[in-house]
Amino acid sequence: MKTPLLLLTLLLSTLLAVAGPILNMDKLGEQLGGWEAKGNRAADYERSGSNYRTWKPEVTPMPDGGLFISMRIDHLRGLFAADDHASLQVTLDKKGNIVSAQSSMAFQGKKITSDAIRQGADASTEVMGVQQVAKVGTDLLADLSSKLLRENVAEPGRVTFPAVIHHNYNLLCLATGLVSEAQLPAHPEKEAPSAPLNLNQDKGTQEKTGKSSTLPVGQ
Repeated sequence: MKTPLLLLTLLLSTLLAVAGPILNMDKLGEQLGGWEAKGNRAADYERSGSNYRTWKPEVTPMPDGGLFISMRIDHLRGLFAADDHASLQVTLDKKGNIVSAQSSMAFQGKKITSDAIRQGADASTEVMGVQQVAKVGTDLLADLSSKLLRENVAEPGRVTFPAVIHHNYNLLCLATGLVSEAQLPAHPEKEAPSAPLNLNQDKGTQEKTGKSSTLPVGQ
């Protein structure tokens, strides 16, 4: 009897050791306002006066225990206009840390693709968690925005598209546990589903108050 029990213990220990990050699909949908569109496969919401739709992401486990997450985001331009489309891909390692993020936008026969924004392999432990999430997201937003600017785009919903992608990136990171409960306020105020998450830490505030910055999270 001892041998089967020992084998079971070793198996459970192995499974726990290789357990990787998990995407909380319900939490992601809640932050976006609910998976209520297109047969509960997407969430519709408004940002800066324009309408958008985020589809439930596809999640692919990686051989090393990480995750590859691919998300589609649409800019809904109205009944008589073709919608714009964007994609967001985020790769996490087995510990749940950001490995890379990349996005693209397509409209009027044009496609704008960001560089693959990667977290440096030599990053110190201080550049993890919230700071890591913020840096990769900010770099992604800056890269997309600069490339969009070259296209002389004027339609408000298209100009806002990079910020909407960045917003989805933030929520995706929150739903995969990249932001720990310890970094959240004890009683966070409820944010509107479309409100962006501020993942940057205010070092000045921390030095003065002795407390870390808070992250608004929907309940």
